[in-house]
Amino acid sequence: MNTRLFLVCAATSSLLLAGCATTGSNSSGSTFAPAIFGHSRTVSIVDSSDRNKLDTKISLSDIIAFAENLTNKMLASPVIAKAKKPPRIVVGTLRQNTHDENLRVGDIQDRIQEVLFNSGAVRVLDSSANNFDYIMRAEITDIVQRAPDGQKQVDYTMKIKLFTIDGELKGQWSDDLSLFKSR
Repeated sequence: MNTRLFLVCAATSSLLLAGCATTGSNSSGSTFAPAIFGHSRTVSIVDSSDRNKLDTKISLSDIIAFAENLTNKMLASPVIAKAKKPPRIVVGTLRQNTHDENLRVGDIQDRIQEVLFNSGAVRVLDSSANNFDYIMRAEITDIVQRAPDGQKQVDYTMKIKLFTIDGELKGQWSDDLSLFKSR
């Protein structure tokens, strides 16, 4: 019994120590590096409830997924879901108020329009239309914070608002995306 316990403890200890090694050598003297899985610069949103990233630079796929989630939130709201007939919506220009001048606002706006159109829940009209139920205004902003230890956090917020032709606010939806990077 003691021999079996000793062997189990020895095997467990060797596995734990092997997992902590950063470099080493084999019996022939050549060195090897540990296997590295993934790449921190390519992390994207998988689920809206799990949004931590290792890099504060937002990718186009991240922001498009972010916009899709928010658009679907609006489509599921009573303003749209309980309408007797599909509301006619003009999608206004997405306002970009972030520190990232490379953010492709046109692609984001196109994706929002595509989600709206493909939902079948609304009718998407051109911005020159004058006979519509709602005009949608969207905005993306960010707040950059730096900690004394060099860690950086960027919080992106996207808002969608629906207004009637008379300017009455009929609904507002927002969502946040936080990205972190340490030195």
